[in-house]
Amino acid sequence: ELVTHSVDDLNFIFLTPKKIEFENIKSVNVSFQKRYFPSLNKTYDVWHSLQQFPSHFPNKKSKFILTVHDLNFLIEKNETKKLKYLQRLQKNIDRADYITTISDYTKKTIEDNINLRGKSIKTIYNGIAVNSNCEVIKPNYVSNQKFFFSIGIFKEKKNFHTLLSLMKSFEDYHLIIAGDNDTPYGKQVQKQINDLTLADRIILPGKINDNDKFWLYKNCEAFLFPSLAEGFGMPVIEAMNFGKPVFLSKFTSLPEIGGDSAFYFENFDEEYMSAFIKSKLSYYHENQTNISEQIKKHAEKFRWENCIAQYIKLYNKIIKGN
Repeated sequence: ELVTHSVDDLNFIFLTPKKIEFENIKSVNVSFQKRYFPSLNKTYDVWHSLQQFPSHFPNKKSKFILTVHDLNFLIEKNETKKLKYLQRLQKNIDRADYITTISDYTKKTIEDNINLRGKSIKTIYNGIAVNSNCEVIKPNYVSNQKFFFSIGIFKEKKNFHTLLSLMKSFEDYHLIIAGDNDTPYGKQVQKQINDLTLADRIILPGKINDNDKFWLYKNCEAFLFPSLAEGFGMPVIEAMNFGKPVFLSKFTSLPEIGGDSAFYFENFDEEYMSAFIKSKLSYYHENQTNISEQIKKHAEKFRWENCIAQYIKLYNKIIKGN
């Protein structure tokens, strides 16, 4: 996307694994020596690491941008590991000349937990590339029943288990939760589904391809995402691209990303969630054309063009020394 939307006066070179090449993209393969001896790396005007714990670093002559996605380890890890990750992130931020984040929530979390030593942080939202008019084929595990959709790797923070028992209040609906469920939490969710005798109405297809994902976004009644910790929450915007009603938790970055175009759970009580979804779905269907267009318009703020334009501006600012 960066190369597609960039301008001709910038020359991009990508650091890639050995034996991996991309058509029409200049690249440099990673090496063991350069990982442990950054001074061996060639000097570039700008070295941009797209995640906060990179394996490779630039030499000291290159200007270094570090993008931080989240500090979810503060929620997920024990105290010992929290401290370890914080120390690693502090070290990386100390090495960086410029810091970007993918949400204001992540920005504030950094400011609250890291010593920035006077460095500023800029929020540049992720870009999303979804064509809501794409041709997609119905997956073979989907019936003709109306359904709710959710997606994500099965970790405790995703909070998927809160969606299971409320399906007793939606007897005419199925629930499809896609994503890697070969995890301890995934097994816990599967057991709960079996205990509730809802295996015929709650489907866990595992990892899915783009065809399935886009078909499910396009045809679901609503997208449910009760996650407790997100640095951004890309599935939220993907669902909004299709004009679908989106139900979110009010934690971390989700209110920022969903804005006024999403519905937010105040708590995860089964009766409350069921009543809330029914009420807001009724409201949505009464005004579907207008609300759907409003949701799509909100999603347009997160186009790749916007993301890339801001990074190009930052690269040029650094190169010109401003």
